[in-house]
Amino acid sequence: AEAWCGDERLGAVPADGDLRPLAERWLRRRAVRDLPPALLALAAVHDVTVARVTIRNQQSRWGSCSRRGVISLNWRLVQVPPFVRDYVLLHELMHRRELNHSARFWRHVAAACPRYLEARRWLRTEGQALFA
Repeated sequence: AEAWCGDERLGAVPADGDLRPLAERWLRRRAVRDLPPALLALAAVHDVTVARVTIRNQQSRWGSCSRRGVISLNWRLVQVPPFVRDYVLLHELMHRRELNHSARFWRHVAAACPRYLEARRWLRTEGQALFA
Protein backbone atom coordinates (compact mmCIF):
# COMPACT_ATOMS: atom_id res chain seq x y z
CA ALA A 1 0.00 0.00 0.00
CA GLU A 2 1.06 3.58 -0.58
CA ALA A 3 0.69 6.62 1.65
CA TRP A 4 -0.51 9.92 0.19
CA CYS A 5 -0.94 13.41 1.60
CA GLY A 6 -3.44 15.21 -0.60
CA ASP A 7 -2.16 14.46 -4.08
CA GLU A 8 1.45 14.07 -2.93
CA ARG A 9 2.85 10.53 -2.91
CA LEU A 10 4.75 9.84 0.29
CA GLY A 11 5.86 6.31 -0.51
CA ALA A 12 5.17 2.73 0.36
CA VAL A 13 3.73 2.04 3.78
CA PRO A 14 6.32 -0.01 5.70
CA ALA A 15 5.42 -3.60 6.54
CA ASP A 16 5.37 -2.73 10.24
CA GLY A 17 2.82 0.03 9.59
CA ASP A 18 5.06 2.72 11.13
CA LEU A 19 4.20 5.90 9.26
CA ARG A 20 6.70 8.10 11.13
CA PRO A 21 9.44 7.88 8.47
CA LEU A 22 6.94 8.89 5.78
CA ALA A 23 5.64 11.76 7.91
CA GLU A 24 9.20 12.97 8.54
CA ARG A 25 10.00 12.83 4.81
CA TRP A 26 6.90 14.92 4.07
CA LEU A 27 7.77 17.44 6.81
CA ARG A 28 11.35 17.76 5.55
CA ARG A 29 10.12 18.47 2.01
CA ARG A 30 7.71 21.04 3.39
CA ALA A 31 10.57 22.66 5.34
CA VAL A 32 12.73 22.91 2.20
CA ARG A 33 9.79 24.48 0.36
CA ASP A 34 8.53 26.86 3.09
CA LEU A 35 11.36 27.92 5.39
CA PRO A 36 13.84 29.59 2.98
CA PRO A 37 11.23 31.94 1.47
CA ALA A 38 9.94 32.80 4.96
CA LEU A 39 13.48 33.60 6.13
CA LEU A 40 14.28 35.67 3.05
CA ALA A 41 11.02 37.63 3.39
CA LEU A 42 11.90 38.52 6.99
CA ALA A 43 15.46 39.36 5.92
CA ALA A 44 14.07 41.84 3.38
CA VAL A 45 11.76 43.45 5.96
CA HIS A 46 14.68 43.88 8.39
CA ASP A 47 17.25 44.83 5.72
CA VAL A 48 19.51 41.87 6.48
CA THR A 49 21.56 40.08 3.84
CA VAL A 50 21.77 36.29 3.77
CA ALA A 51 24.31 34.42 1.65
CA ARG A 52 22.47 31.10 1.66
CA VAL A 53 19.77 29.18 3.55
CA THR A 54 20.10 25.48 4.28
CA ILE A 55 17.65 23.06 5.88
CA ARG A 56 19.29 20.50 8.12
CA ASN A 57 18.55 17.71 10.57
CA GLN A 58 20.14 19.35 13.58
CA GLN A 59 19.76 17.15 16.65
CA SER A 60 19.60 19.88 19.28
CA ARG A 61 19.57 23.30 17.58
CA TRP A 62 16.77 25.15 15.86
CA GLY A 63 19.12 27.14 13.67
CA SER A 64 22.57 28.59 13.22
CA CYS A 65 24.24 31.47 11.42
CA SER A 66 27.79 31.41 10.09
CA ARG A 67 30.18 34.32 9.81
CA ARG A 68 29.73 34.14 6.03
CA GLY A 69 25.98 34.66 6.27
CA VAL A 70 24.84 31.07 5.77
CA ILE A 71 21.77 30.39 7.88
CA SER A 72 20.91 26.78 8.64
CA LEU A 73 17.45 25.92 9.87
CA ASN A 74 16.16 22.75 11.45
CA TRP A 75 13.44 21.05 9.39
CA ARG A 76 11.43 20.58 12.62
CA LEU A 77 10.55 24.30 12.56
CA VAL A 78 7.62 23.50 10.27
CA GLN A 79 5.98 21.85 13.31
CA VAL A 80 6.14 24.81 15.70
CA PRO A 81 3.57 27.64 15.99
CA PRO A 82 4.16 30.48 13.50
CA PHE A 83 5.23 32.99 16.18
CA VAL A 84 7.88 30.53 17.42
CA ARG A 85 9.12 29.81 13.89
CA ASP A 86 9.36 33.56 13.21
CA TYR A 87 11.31 34.03 16.44
CA VAL A 88 13.89 31.42 15.40
CA LEU A 89 14.19 32.95 11.92
CA LEU A 90 14.57 36.45 13.36
CA HIS A 91 17.04 35.20 15.99
CA GLU A 92 19.29 33.84 13.25
CA LEU A 93 18.85 36.98 11.14
CA MET A 94 19.87 39.17 14.07
CA HIS A 95 23.11 37.19 14.21
CA ARG A 96 23.92 38.91 10.90
CA ARG A 97 24.09 42.11 13.00
CA GLU A 98 25.70 40.60 16.13
CA LEU A 99 27.37 37.19 15.87
CA ASN A 100 27.05 36.53 19.61
CA HIS A 101 24.45 36.52 22.36
CA SER A 102 25.39 39.86 23.92
CA ALA A 103 22.93 42.34 25.42
CA ARG A 104 23.11 44.26 22.13
CA PHE A 105 22.13 41.09 20.20
CA TRP A 106 19.11 40.54 22.46
CA ARG A 107 18.05 44.18 21.97
CA HIS A 108 18.01 43.52 18.20
CA VAL A 109 15.93 40.36 18.75
CA ALA A 110 13.49 42.17 21.06
CA ALA A 111 13.03 45.00 18.55
CA ALA A 112 12.42 42.55 15.67
CA CYS A 113 10.33 40.04 17.62
CA PRO A 114 8.24 41.41 20.50
CA ARG A 115 7.05 37.89 21.50
CA TYR A 116 10.58 36.46 21.70
CA LEU A 117 10.39 35.64 25.43
CA GLU A 118 7.14 33.73 24.92
CA ALA A 119 8.66 31.91 21.92
CA ARG A 120 11.78 30.96 23.87
CA ARG A 121 9.60 29.63 26.67
CA TRP A 122 7.60 27.55 24.16
CA LEU A 123 10.81 26.06 22.74
CA ARG A 124 12.03 25.14 26.23
CA THR A 125 8.76 23.58 27.38
CA GLU A 126 7.26 22.13 24.18
CA GLY A 127 10.02 22.11 21.58
CA GLN A 128 12.18 19.34 22.96
CA ALA A 129 9.44 16.79 22.23
CA LEU A 130 10.02 17.40 18.50
CA PHE A 131 13.55 15.99 18.83
CA ALA A 132 12.32 12.69 20.34
